[in-house]
Amino acid sequence: MESARAVSGGTKEVQVSFSFLNPLFWLGVLAVASPIYLHLRRKQPENLLRFAALRFLDDQPEPKQSPRRLRDLLLFALRVLALFLIISAFAWPFIRKANHIIVKESRVYIIDNSLSQQVEDGFVKARDRVANEFGKADRETQVAVVELTANPRVISGFSDSHDLAQQKVRQLQPSFQRGSYLAAFRQANSLLANSLGEKKKIIFLTDNQENQWNENLNTPPFLQDVEVEFPKPGTPSHGNAAVSDPRAQRIFLGEKSLVNFTVQLAHQGSIRSAKLSVRVNGQEVLSHQIDLTDKPENIIFQTQWEAEPSLQLRGEVALEVEGDALAGDNKTYFSLPPVQEGKVAVLAQSSFLKLALSPDIMRGQWATHVIDPTKIAEEVEAKNDAEVLCIESSYLQSTEARKLLWRYLSNARGVFLMVNRVTPLTKGFLKEIVFEILPEEARVGGSAKFQYIFANHPIFHPFTSPDYGNLMEINVIDPIRLRSKDAIPLIFSDKGEPVFFQNPKQPGKLYVSSFGFDRQQTSWPVHPTFIPFLDLCLQNARASDQTPTSFEPGDTYVQTFATNAGVSEVVLKNDKELSRTPVTNGKIQLRLPDQPGLYTLAYEGTSKSEKVIAINPSPKESQLAYVTKPSAIDTWTLPHSPPKNAAEQAKPGVDLSLSSIWQQRIWWWLLLAGLIGLACEAVLSNLKRRSA
Repeated sequence: MESARAVSGGTKEVQVSFSFLNPLFWLGVLAVASPIYLHLRRKQPENLLRFAALRFLDDQPEPKQSPRRLRDLLLFALRVLALFLIISAFAWPFIRKANHIIVKESRVYIIDNSLSQQVEDGFVKARDRVANEFGKADRETQVAVVELTANPRVISGFSDSHDLAQQKVRQLQPSFQRGSYLAAFRQANSLLANSLGEKKKIIFLTDNQENQWNENLNTPPFLQDVEVEFPKPGTPSHGNAAVSDPRAQRIFLGEKSLVNFTVQLAHQGSIRSAKLSVRVNGQEVLSHQIDLTDKPENIIFQTQWEAEPSLQLRGEVALEVEGDALAGDNKTYFSLPPVQEGKVAVLAQSSFLKLALSPDIMRGQWATHVIDPTKIAEEVEAKNDAEVLCIESSYLQSTEARKLLWRYLSNARGVFLMVNRVTPLTKGFLKEIVFEILPEEARVGGSAKFQYIFANHPIFHPFTSPDYGNLMEINVIDPIRLRSKDAIPLIFSDKGEPVFFQNPKQPGKLYVSSFGFDRQQTSWPVHPTFIPFLDLCLQNARASDQTPTSFEPGDTYVQTFATNAGVSEVVLKNDKELSRTPVTNGKIQLRLPDQPGLYTLAYEGTSKSEKVIAINPSPKESQLAYVTKPSAIDTWTLPHSPPKNAAEQAKPGVDLSLSSIWQQRIWWWLLLAGLIGLACEAVLSNLKRRSA
């Protein structure tokens, strides 16, 4: 049975159909004949005595059949109604609603809360607009809100009341994070997939930053029948300047302990000058006015200062700029842990290498253990390994030396291998560590200079400053020609040959040079860059905590501890304690704060020293370039689905399950009404019997 009715105050039409879970129970309606029979039959007199002498009594004939009328209409009606209700209840009726329109529009607001949205108070304006929209929305409009940060999150769902959603939106504060446009749209699309609106719409309140739209252009389409609305793109009115990517590294020159520091300065638009200052441990080490007229948009600023190696350094770089559109990127933070003396084992004949690692030069930085070539077997048996092993390939003739090198690599310790001599045994061992020696006829003989150096590598990054010497002045003589499919070349000669490698495939860090460190093979040992290079190479080869110390706001910090570390809890704090995270299965995972700055990780349950991490905004947020119509939306959008015909629209929107049918109240009301009817019938019947 179906019924249709028009709802006043709107144009919606509601179609309702009744179905029965147990329709065969309607055969029980035949039981309605029972009360009819009871009311129409003639009741036989009780205690009737029959005798024969009736001839002289008055003749009072009685009908042979019961009268064709109902004697008690009320009792009859109660009995019929009770039976009908009980039969209806056990037939189990339930209601199916057709796929009618209840909500005209389902709307999701995406509020971009990344750093670039702070230009001209873009975030505050977007937040206030959404809060005001909740006050205007009617009952036929569903509204939800998604906040775009490092991890997009639903601020208000469709089920929240407008007052509650408005309150949640007004509580949002500007952030320094950077999020993914794609992730926010996927979050909004999942909300719309479960919405009821005939029209689905995403309103993206953003500045339409160009680099954000260009990150996910090749994503398969996923938006279907969803309208997307954008605001007009912003335009930086006064330009912008920003500092980012601070790098600090300790360098030892003789008895001096220096900090080599670089920072990137970016500017665009009308910015013509800026004042750059660097403060370390509360003291200003640099203050410089920089003229940016006709300068490139990205400048690497480099400086250095003396610092005690035992000090933990906490630094801050600040810009003072007039007419800056985005002030949130004018500061950046960095930290540098204190130097801990390392231990290096040396198995080499080079007198220059031994001198550079002697206590007179490396005191406080490296404790050197020179291995006696006649006692390599004892070194293997002792198992008292250093942090880094410096070894020449000529010693790989020895089986014990090869075992020692393999043990260092297998135990995640560093190895610096200098290929100064090639023998058949050396070739075989180098193949085991994925290095191949080319034939003699393929070698390019003679002297060669360094031509290309991987300057971004931590070993060579300080040498971008001329204060540490020029690596291009170094000669190598008849280097061994090596080739590897896994190793990364870090230095090339002017003849196009790689002469220095890093192999990242081993558990321990492995650095390989295609020459030995003596005067017959290179001029490097007598060059001013040799000792700084050697120290940097050993520092990067030693096993250390590989957890980064620089993060973006809202990132997740993950650290794994050794089983014997004894760390039970990690405390995050700045001026006060912010959070405590227990160590579970030797691992912690915590969400970092939104505000940039320096934060300390303290390790409870152990004497392990504290760790300082820096949180800085993404430099991409400082690129204030915008697009009017992003092409990514066309890529993400599926073709429109064909309109539904009348038969499809009439289909039930939801296939009801048995549990959902039981939850409908109509069955319980019918059963209750039937029981009440039976009770009333019993009471009335009893009263009639007593009165008779």
